[in-house]
Amino acid sequence: MTGPGPSPDDGPPRPPDRASGHPGDGRLPAPAPTPRPAPRVRVRSTDPPPGGTDPARAVAPSGTPPARTDDADDGASHYTRGLVRAQLRLGLACVVSFLAVVALLTLTMSAVPALDQVVVLGVPLPWLVHAYGFYPVIVAFGVVFAVTAARNERRYAALADGAAGPDDGGAP
Repeated sequence: MTGPGPSPDDGPPRPPDRASGHPGDGRLPAPAPTPRPAPRVRVRSTDPPPGGTDPARAVAPSGTPPARTDDADDGASHYTRGLVRAQLRLGLACVVSFLAVVALLTLTMSAVPALDQVVVLGVPLPWLVHAYGFYPVIVAFGVVFAVTAARNERRYAALADGAAGPDDGGAP
């Protein structure tokens, strides 16, 4: 029974040659060359630098604007800073006032024991006030802030445009 198959003297069968698919000398083909990555390309913007073409107004690489070289103050930025300060004062006044009203309401509910005797639909009045009484206060302060902030913006816009309109009674 001799045939074209392997004989027992040949040893273990060899794996097929990967290049041809036939048994060969056991060498593997050379690996395919790996593609080289494309070289890096630096992308630059063609937009003008922030602040126009004036190099004195350009933003420094650290992100901090350089010191101004001219002492002249821009009128629009002056009014903008004034508006920001007015809105900050308004916000702080509203927050302090709101906290004072809430503290007084809470102090009143806890300091007056007679209010514990008042019961509405089986619930003591202080519980109802603490559960639902603060929402009208929040809404009231929100409305006051929104109306006054809009009035501040209208007044500063009129000042910036140069049209000094009638006085609205002063901002808080």
